[in-house]
Amino acid sequence: MKYLVTSIKGGVGKSSIALNLAAHSGSQYITNDITTSAIEEVIQIPINKKRIPAELTKLENTVFDLGALSSLLDPKIAHAASFCDVVIIPTRTDPRSIAATIKTHQLIKDAGKPIVIIINHFKDNKKHDAARSQLLNALGKVPILAIRETTLFDRVSGDGIEWFLNIQNVKGLYMLQRTAEAHSVVYDRITAIGRRGQ
Repeated sequence: MKYLVTSIKGGVGKSSIALNLAAHSGSQYITNDITTSAIEEVIQIPINKKRIPAELTKLENTVFDLGALSSLLDPKIAHAASFCDVVIIPTRTDPRSIAATIKTHQLIKDAGKPIVIIINHFKDNKKHDAARSQLLNALGKVPILAIRETTLFDRVSGDGIEWFLNIQNVKGLYMLQRTAEAHSVVYDRITAIGRRGQ
């Protein structure tokens, strides 16, 4: 399975979701971000490349974490969308993030791939529900999943993928274990949507 995680807005949790999804699915994590967290096996695509290198397009299990350039798509994003099985657009609940999510969806939908939106890093259910309603009104029927605010992303960035994969064996982290299970449900749904779209 090939996943593309993207947005034209920074700060929506794109890299965190991409990294956790890569760990969950046993996929190679590939990014165009010039600043990466403490991950051992990152493949970084040089910022000056306009396309994904051919050898990376042939890898079977990949998560592409690709940010945009201002309000335009980096050409690598359009290229990745052409061969990835599913596109994930993370968003926060604030108006700027919602507007950027709608714009990202408009820019990427012509690739004809399934698109999943994740409302990310929220505490307030009312804000989540309002954001979901706005997105459905603007985009029509689109899968919208949710990941509540959590410190899990910070722990994975600091402690690495192996820690995430073995969290169930760590004593005293009951809430993070439950959060990891909730994330797994979201990632499994994304994979199922991608498979249906193949």
